[in-house]
Formats: sequence, C-alpha cells, structure tokens
Amino acid sequence: MKRAGDRAPGRAGSCRRIDQETARQMMAQDNGHVVVDVRRHDEYAGGHIPGAVCIPNETIGADQPEELPDPDQVILIYCRSGNRSRQASEKLARMGYTNLYEFGGIIDWTGQTVTGQMIALTVESNPTTGFRWEAAQDPERFDILESCTPRPQSAPVCGAGGWQTFLLTPRQPGTVRLTFAYSRPWESGDADLQFACTLEISEDLTITVTEDGRGAAEAHGYHPVWKRYGAG
Repeated sequence: MKRAGDRAPGRAGSCRRIDQETARQMMAQDNGHVVVDVRRHDEYAGGHIPGAVCIPNETIGADQPEELPDPDQVILIYCRSGNRSRQASEKLARMGYTNLYEFGGIIDWTGQTVTGQMIALTVESNPTTGFRWEAAQDPERFDILESCTPRPQSAPVCGAGGWQTFLLTPRQPGTVRLTFAYSRPWESGDADLQFACTLEISEDLTITVTEDGRGAAEAHGYHPVWKRYGAG
C-alpha cells in the first residue's frame, strides 16, 4: 500500500473545524466530496449519515486509507461526539490530505440518518507466511473490508498464526454466493483450501446466511465465525 507521503513528500496537510450546518451545505454540493464516519463498524451500522464511508479512527495509522486515494478531495469527518473525528483529522493531515473538514459528532446531528446491517466472517489465517484467504463474489451486491489480526505473542514470531476478518456491507438485494480460497497470491494453480457460503439480502438489506460454509472449512481444520452488526 502506498503512503500519502510517498506521493507528495514534504507536503503539509490541513484541517478545518466547521459547524454542522456548514457540513450539511457542503454535502449538498456535487464536488466529489466524501463523508467519513470514524466510529467503529457496529456504531456505524446502528445509524449513520447517508452515503458516509466507515473508516474507524483506530484503523488509521501511517498508511493512506484505500477509501481515500485523493489527498486533495474534500473530506468531511465525524464521529460520535467529536473526539475521534479530531484525532482522525489530525492523522490524515499529517499524511498530507489538504481538504479535511471535521464537524463533530452524530449525537448533535439533526439531519437524516440511516441504519444498516453488516455481517462479519472471521477465520483462522497465517498471512505472515504469505498464505491468506481471498473472497470472490458479485461486487454489485456487497462491499467487503478485510483485516488481519495476529495471534497474541510475548514477542514477534515469524510464521505465527492469526485471523482474517471480512466485513460485508450489502448494497443490493438478491442472493450472493461467496467463495473463500486460501493460497499464496503469487503461486499459480487453484487453491487447495476453499469453502463457500450463501447469503440472502432482502429488499431492506437485511442479511440471512443460508449456507455458512462451516462444514467445508472445518474439514480442513478452519473454524469460521459469523457475527452480525446493526439492525435486524
């Protein structure tokens, strides 16, 4: 992943604090802006500003978030009460983002909010060896965010295992078949370890797991865990 600083060395970012009425007016403009919710995913699912992208504050480190590829894009940032949005804005400014506008917390928001449902699949993995799960699906149905968590160690251990989590946010109703394959991306041929699951997305974007893939995965010694966030 590229760092924002790698693309614009020495570039100073900037951030402004604005009130929520100004934020509403900016959201009404068709200027390519993005609204960023820096709360946790479960908080986001419980109610968020329409169209907002969830990038939790604790996931923002030294690397440019993939959801924010343009450091000059207008970015409107909020959280629950204003603390995390300020922290996230400061971190993004240090990366070189130039059009950051922080407008506090959703607890003070009087505009429209929407609720949603997300579902997460966590499965054992060992990405330090190059092996990782890859998800394949119809991109029109789900947005997928993927993260890795190492197994706790008293000291860093090369080859130590961990978990991968896939957070699935529905975009359209329908039936989705998800296939997970475990391999090294640079090696040719089909992956030896695979499992599939099926999810039904209703008109109100409620998710039902009709086939969880657990049996096929556990046959290989892996144990998928599903967790639901949000409405329903």
